[in-house]
Amino acid sequence: MHYTGKFMKKNESLIEFMDRFEIHKAIITTLNTSANSRLLMTLNEKNLTDSQLKEKFYPNTQYDHEQVRKLVQSHPKRLFGFYWFNPKIARDADWKELERYIKFYHFKGVKTQASLDNLDLSIDLERLANLCIEFDIPLYFHSGVNFYFQKSFKIQSLYEFLKNKKELKFIIGHAAFTMEYMISLLRYFQPFPNVFFETSLSVPYGIKVLIKVMGAERILFGSDSPAATTPDIEIQKIKILNLSEDVEKKILNKNTNNLFGLL
Repeated sequence: MHYTGKFMKKNESLIEFMDRFEIHKAIITTLNTSANSRLLMTLNEKNLTDSQLKEKFYPNTQYDHEQVRKLVQSHPKRLFGFYWFNPKIARDADWKELERYIKFYHFKGVKTQASLDNLDLSIDLERLANLCIEFDIPLYFHSGVNFYFQKSFKIQSLYEFLKNKKELKFIIGHAAFTMEYMISLLRYFQPFPNVFFETSLSVPYGIKVLIKVMGAERILFGSDSPAATTPDIEIQKIKILNLSEDVEKKILNKNTNNLFGLL
């Protein structure tokens, strides 16, 4: 989840939002509140070249996690932090700040966003992966397609990055956001027990196939709420799959509890 978003009611707190949908525990991260507005603004500037669009769009500083930190510290049994980090622009001070959040605020993992942060999978994730291995925390990769002004990446590039990192706990987010993407994941990641698949914004049948092929133990429920949707929609995607009670519980909470040590 994100710590805030457009699908919260006016003056509703995150805990109240969670209670409304009977969410007992949540892993939360910050929200890039300016990315969409920057993209819309650049699209309205008709005469910009792709190079000029890039200059206006990409961030030059790390995202603020202060509000996430406060929420996690205020609700230590219900909220657990994830740090959204852009290694491409990271300075030494940024790496130290990331470590501080892991060591002292007990953030449970790191999130990356390849398109918004303009990451090159062949070079930009190496140091971050090693840090996650060192601290034994997962690295979350936001799935998607790159913007029209970016060079596209292929699932094979992700495979090349991960094939020699068997110690890295890696989460592929929105793992079945299209059937074509999900099928590509099946091609490369069946032999990777350290790779997990998160369900938010996914096609329900794609989730079903991931469960069958990859195994229920590697599937993690996610909602991407309240920024992109509401939890009830994402929960219903799991409920309609007619899974056994045991498998459903694994996906909705047990797997996440085990992976992040939330028991």
